[in-house]
Amino acid sequence: MAEKVERVLKGIAASPGIAIGAATILGDTLSTLDIREKNIGPSLVASEIEKLEKALEETRNQILKLKKGMKASLKNEAAIFDAHLLIVDDQVLIKEVKDQINNGKSADFSFYSIIKRYISAIAGMPDPYIRERAVDIKDVASRVLSNLTGVQKRSLSNITGQRIIFAHDLTPSDTAEIDSENLQAFVVKAGSRTSHTAILARSMKIPAIVGVQEDLLTIVKDEDLVIVDGFTGSLIINPTAETQKIYAVKEEKNEKYYADLIKESTLRPETIDGFCIQLAANIEHQEDVKEAIKYGAAGVGLFRTEYMYLNQDKLPDEEKQYNVYREITANLNNQPMIVRTLDVGGDKLSKILSVPHEPNPFLGLRAIRLCLATPELIKTQMRAILRASAYGDIKIMFPMITCAEELDQLLELLETCKEELKAKKLPLNEDIETGIMIETPSAALIANTLAAKVDFFSIGTNDLVQYTMAVDRSNERVAYLYQPSHPAILSLIQQVVKAARDNRIWVSVCGEMASDPRYTPILVGMGVHELSMGPVSLGIIRRIIRRIKMHEAEKIAEYAINCRTAAEALEISETFLNDIAPDIIDITTGGL
Repeated sequence: MAEKVERVLKGIAASPGIAIGAATILGDTLSTLDIREKNIGPSLVASEIEKLEKALEETRNQILKLKKGMKASLKNEAAIFDAHLLIVDDQVLIKEVKDQINNGKSADFSFYSIIKRYISAIAGMPDPYIRERAVDIKDVASRVLSNLTGVQKRSLSNITGQRIIFAHDLTPSDTAEIDSENLQAFVVKAGSRTSHTAILARSMKIPAIVGVQEDLLTIVKDEDLVIVDGFTGSLIINPTAETQKIYAVKEEKNEKYYADLIKESTLRPETIDGFCIQLAANIEHQEDVKEAIKYGAAGVGLFRTEYMYLNQDKLPDEEKQYNVYREITANLNNQPMIVRTLDVGGDKLSKILSVPHEPNPFLGLRAIRLCLATPELIKTQMRAILRASAYGDIKIMFPMITCAEELDQLLELLETCKEELKAKKLPLNEDIETGIMIETPSAALIANTLAAKVDFFSIGTNDLVQYTMAVDRSNERVAYLYQPSHPAILSLIQQVVKAARDNRIWVSVCGEMASDPRYTPILVGMGVHELSMGPVSLGIIRRIIRRIKMHEAEKIAEYAINCRTAAEALEISETFLNDIAPDIIDITTGGL
C-alpha cells in the first residue's frame, strides 16, 4: 500500500479556528437522483398533480420541523428556512410544473427539469449574493424530489464520532441536521464568506473553508486524516506526525489566547502614546448586541438593516422597524449605533417589490439607487430611525453613494421625514448625525465635496476593493486580484481620510480590512478614527492598537502607500506587526 503523502490545498478562510480529524465526504443528492423523461396519458394527469401537491406539503412540513428544531443559539439562522418555504410556495414555479404535467410529462420529471433551469439561471447571476441562493433552491429541490420519488434524501443526523465534513456545497438543511457535538469543521468546494455554510459555521463557532479551487472531492477520501485551518484557509490532507504536532499545539494556544482577549475587553483601544481608536461592532440582528458587549465594542458601527427585508413576504413597516432600532439602542448602554439604510439589489427583493430583472444587478438598481427610485421605501425607514433616535445615540448612514446629487436627494427626503414626524408630534432627534458609505471610487475621489454635507464617513472596503479592482472576490479564478493593500486602494483611503480631516468630520472603516490584523498599522497610521468589525475580531485588533506608537504607524502607512505593489505594502505592515505583536501573527496567520 502506497504511503500517504501530505498535501496542502488553499481556499477562502470562512470561519476561524483549527480542527484536526477524520474526513466524511458527502455527495450531491440532486445530481445522484436518476430522473428520466417519462410521458403520461391524460388519465394520469390528475394523480400526478396530486402527487406533486402531496410532495410539496411533505416538504413544507419537513422544513418547518427543521426550523423548529434549530438550537436556540442559532435562532437567527433558522430564518434561512423562511426562504425555503417561499420556494415551496412559489406559485409561478408550481404553475410551470403543473403546466408541464398537463402537457403529458410525469410529476418528478416536470419538477426536475424546471427546477434545474431555475438553478442554472440563478447560479449564472453576476451578483455573488444572488448566485449563492442557488444552494437554497437545490436544497428544497432535492427534498421535493425525494418526496416525489420515494428515494430518501441523505440524512446527516446519524453521523457518529468527531467528523470534518467535505462537500461540493452544504445546504442549510444539511447543517441543521448535523449533530454539532460531532461536527469539527466544514470544507466545501463552492461558496464564499457570504454563503450560508460560512454564516452558519461562524454562528456555530466552528472552523470552515470554502471556495477550494482544486477537485476537492476527488483528492480527499473518506476517513483521511485532515487539518482545517480556518484562519488561513489552508487544508492539510494526510498531515505528517510533525505537522499534526504543530497544529495540536497551535489549537491549544488559540483557545487560551482568545480566552485572554475577552479578559482585555474593558481596556481602552489606544496607542502607547495615547491616541484612541474607537472599536465598534458590525451586527445584523438584535441578538448580536450581546456579543458586541461581550467583546468590548464601543457601540455599533454598522447595523445591516437588509436582514429585516430579505426572505419576507411583505415589507417591514415603520412600526416594526422602529421597535427593532429602539430595542437595540436600549441594550447598548448609551453607546452609539450607526444604522445603514437598505443596501440590497432589486433581485433580492423580487418577492415584495416590482423591480424589473437586470442583467447585472451588482452594477444596477441597488442600495440607495433602489431607494431613490421608490422613495416611500426609504422614507419609511428614515421615519423609523428618526423616531428611535429620540431614545438613544442613533446615527443614519447611506450606502453606495456615487455622486453629490444622490446625497442631496437623500438629505432632502430626510428633512421631509422630520417635518412629517413633527407634524404628528412624534419625538425625534432633529440633529441626528448623518453619514455615508465610501465604497465606490467616484465617492472616494469627490470625498472633499461629500464631506461638506455629512457628519461622518464609513469606508466599506469590501466594495471599494471590488469596484476599484474590477474583481468579484467570491470568484476563485480572479480572487488573487482582491488586494486591499493595492496602492490604488490605499491612496483612495488616504484621500478619504484627508477629506474628512479637512472638513472636521470623523471617518470609520467597516469592511473586512478593519478586522484583518495585517492592515491595522496602516489604517491607524492613516488617521482613521474608528474600526468596525464582527465582535469576535475586536480583541485582536484592540491588542494590536495598544502595542502601536502613532508616529511609527504613520511611517508604516506612508511607506505602504508609496509601494509599487500590494505585496510590497502588505510585507511592510506584516514585518512591523511581527515586531510588535508576534503572538498575533502566530495565532492568526500561522507565522510569517
